[in-house]
Amino acid sequence: MMFRIFGVRLKCISALVVICMFSPAASPAAIPEYSAISVEAETGLVLYEKNADTVRPPASMIKLFQMLLVSEGLEEGRWTLEQPITASRKAQHMGGTQVYLEAGDTFSLEHLMHAVSVASANDAAMAVAEGLWESEEAYLAAMNEMAAELGMESSEFNSVHGLPPDRGEDPDKTTARDMALLGRACVKVPQLLEWTSMRELQFRPGEALKYTTNKLMRRRDDMDGLKTGYIRAAGFCVTATLQKNGIRVISVVMGHTDKKERFDLAERLLDEGVALVRRDVFLPEEGSAVEGIGVGNCEVETTDLFASDGITLLTRRDEFDQIEIVYDHPKSLKAPLKKGDKVGTVSAVLGTTVLAERDLLVTEDLPEAGWGWRIEQTVLGWFGSN
Repeated sequence: MMFRIFGVRLKCISALVVICMFSPAASPAAIPEYSAISVEAETGLVLYEKNADTVRPPASMIKLFQMLLVSEGLEEGRWTLEQPITASRKAQHMGGTQVYLEAGDTFSLEHLMHAVSVASANDAAMAVAEGLWESEEAYLAAMNEMAAELGMESSEFNSVHGLPPDRGEDPDKTTARDMALLGRACVKVPQLLEWTSMRELQFRPGEALKYTTNKLMRRRDDMDGLKTGYIRAAGFCVTATLQKNGIRVISVVMGHTDKKERFDLAERLLDEGVALVRRDVFLPEEGSAVEGIGVGNCEVETTDLFASDGITLLTRRDEFDQIEIVYDHPKSLKAPLKKGDKVGTVSAVLGTTVLAERDLLVTEDLPEAGWGWRIEQTVLGWFGSN
């Protein structure tokens, strides 16, 4: 019969930092003033949200997909950074932010990706999409397939660049929550972060420098991405990230009415997010998880159990002391058992949510006792009971 041992509630020795963020409810009759969300990158733990599920255009933040798809292709060996890309007439006439490609201009894939990431160049984005996927339609299919794989359930993308749709075309749509999912995928890719970390670019010899559209990159050195966006229908947008003290946080702001305040809000959410998260070892990787459990039908009277792996969690500081370690195993074991056999579980639990679970394993072989030992124990039992 199994039983549950609720471990001692883990107490936080240090003072807890509790950050209170108020999210006012939006009027159902009006489009919310802006959307925002911040998440811990590794786990997706939501640290703050406001109107995070409101559907909006992403504007140029959509170009993060191109950076991710190209990085994936580079890693798989489908193309190289030195690969030449030739601009089409369609790329030449993209409009909006651009590096003024002419039809027939040829640049390396790497150089065009620099133009996409630093200058948010729409013509460069179209040239890459057509050059690597052979058509805009094939690229859009790949982009939407990746969005589905990432779980971006509220999103639909119909452009390479995020510009407003032409008459008869469908707009791009997504949410701050979905963009956070995309951001989490992006920060796992060193090549992509290298691109989004660039602060300036000279696209052609002798031309003036082009500076990153992400002003947060100019404010501080610990920022390494990711992408801004603006069209009238989208408002001012940014997906940003930083890593500090081993904690990486992503913030997304969409639909803001002020160009500068978009960055101020994103920066504040990042700093507050880092302060709100802590990483702690709840169960060491080495050592016994349960000591001295009795063993029946075996010459070994007691043994220890060990966990299949340690438990290290990233948690909100204001939830840390609510996490419990829960053991679930028999009161005693019965031979025969082999080293490594699973006999229970150990879990880290917050309320009714299991944050992590590990198997409890036998630390040694526990063979069934022979008849001689059993008879001896029976006889000793007789004398011991008199």
